[in-house]
Amino acid sequence: MNDNEKGLDRVLPFQIDALDARGRLVRLGPVVDTILSRHDYPDAVSRLLAEAILVAVLLGNSVKFDGTFTVQTKSDGPLSLMVADFTTPGALRGYAQFDREALEVLGPDASFTQLVGKGYLAMTLDQGPETDRYQGIVALEGDNLAECAEAYFRDSEQIPTLVRLASRRAWPDGPWLAGGLMIQHLPHGSAGPRADFGGHLPNAVDEDRWMNARSKAATISVDELVGPEPRMEEVAWRLYHEDDVRVYPTPLLSVGCRCSRERIAGVLAQFSPEDRADMAVDGKILVTCEFCNAGFAFDPETVEA
Repeated sequence: MNDNEKGLDRVLPFQIDALDARGRLVRLGPVVDTILSRHDYPDAVSRLLAEAILVAVLLGNSVKFDGTFTVQTKSDGPLSLMVADFTTPGALRGYAQFDREALEVLGPDASFTQLVGKGYLAMTLDQGPETDRYQGIVALEGDNLAECAEAYFRDSEQIPTLVRLASRRAWPDGPWLAGGLMIQHLPHGSAGPRADFGGHLPNAVDEDRWMNARSKAATISVDELVGPEPRMEEVAWRLYHEDDVRVYPTPLLSVGCRCSRERIAGVLAQFSPEDRADMAVDGKILVTCEFCNAGFAFDPETVEA
């Protein structure tokens, strides 16, 4: 049985009409392990970057668009930057910047707040040069990245939302696994985003439905999140079998970095010959992609290999 048949590297959208709620389950296996293993990240960094990638998938897959959805954290802690991209229909990439010595001082049990410090979480939707980019920003306030994502929906989108994230190695020093759940409240009978202000539910019936949906989602375990067993369809059924949950297929997820020799050469060509000469080391301009860690070498005079 391959990894896709096991339910890894895919998203499972679902809807519960009886509770006016919709959600997403996502599990990552080889895709997230490939992204993380291209870098020499400490486990604490890999764990949080995996969660950032999960947020990008959960949010990016829930919006109808053609382009790239980016999740970025920027802060003053040892883990100062994380960037995760979801490009339709399902290509993923991510990278992090951190202070290795400061992380070693904190030790392996450092909390989310200790790792990131103070800063912000930004969500950016980019559909290409012919359209305006949309960006929402919230403070990195919460005990984990899931709480920060919930705050984004509460403050920027006014959509009651619950998010659960988990990442871990399959065994000590083994490959990385990651899984996430997002569930959102909808206006009664609607498949679109809420229109009420401030995220407040308009009546007691709606509030009861949302609290029911939220309380059931909150029972999900780490094992159910990261898998590969039970299957995601079984998890959705376990959570909402009393409420006639409906699930929908989506494309498989993959590793997808957008770096290329041609793109980098085009950027370098915009610099003057003098500037390119200053960039050269031993007669070559060396460029490394922050996302996939691929290296490229260019002749500074011709911007060719």
